[in-house]
Amino acid sequence: MNGSSAICLPVENSLFNFRVAGVAMHNGKLLLHKTPTDNFWSLPGGRVDLFEFSRETLLREMLEEIGKTVSVGNLLWVVENFFEYNNIKHHEIGFYYQMEISDLENQDDFIVTEDETELLFHWEEIDKINPGSIYPEFITKDLLLNTSSIQHITQNFKNLNVI
Repeated sequence: MNGSSAICLPVENSLFNFRVAGVAMHNGKLLLHKTPTDNFWSLPGGRVDLFEFSRETLLREMLEEIGKTVSVGNLLWVVENFFEYNNIKHHEIGFYYQMEISDLENQDDFIVTEDETELLFHWEEIDKINPGSIYPEFITKDLLLNTSSIQHITQNFKNLNVI
């Protein structure tokens, strides 16, 4: 949930976001989510609140979004990301952590409603990941399977507007 203390600052006709996402891999699958109108999947997470540590953000967001307590592991990637979404340019700093869902009953797709927005959750087989269907596009099978050190990633402008 994006409350009034979420670090999302309008700057002229653009937005600055501080986002945290979780990389949950289980039985050879990766957890992804999207809204029904998006033409891409992304890793679940959300905006950091002011004076909230990024690990706490991931714990809070997963409890809000999927109703589960997760274990937050190592920081994998620090990402500087520029993109346009819903006709607004975004400058986003993202922290991506390993994440485990300990009380996972199954890996069926499911839908969650948060702030009147539906989120579709899906477990994608890592071997079948199509980088063009996940944003940010740097998320690939090779990167997911090689997480031995923190990486700094930069992504230049991508237009994610729904047509």
